[in-house]
Amino acid sequence: MTPNFIVKDPASVEPYGVDWSVWLAELGTTGSPPEEAIIDESTYRVSGKDAALTLTDASIVTGSVSTQVRLNGGTVGVRYKVTNRIVASTGDADEFSFTVLVQNK
Repeated sequence: MTPNFIVKDPASVEPYGVDWSVWLAELGTTGSPPEEAIIDESTYRVSGKDAALTLTDASIVTGSVSTQVRLNGGTVGVRYKVTNRIVASTGDADEFSFTVLVQNK
């Protein structure tokens, strides 16, 4: 399970991933011959009080069942909402959001 709350230092550049494997497995298989559902598209966006937390290097990883993004910067004491939206090979789409609290570590 992917956590929905993380704490990061404003000076750190940290990778963060979302594991979609359970949701994709629930979609079943598609095509002929049947293939397990995978992630076809992934986008990340961030919202918050300011634009100091930035996202870079978004990618689809781990056999196309997980996504990853790097979190850069942020303002101490500010909470940001990061949302990952994916589209599966079946055409189904979903979003997962998590909160990032920036604090000095």
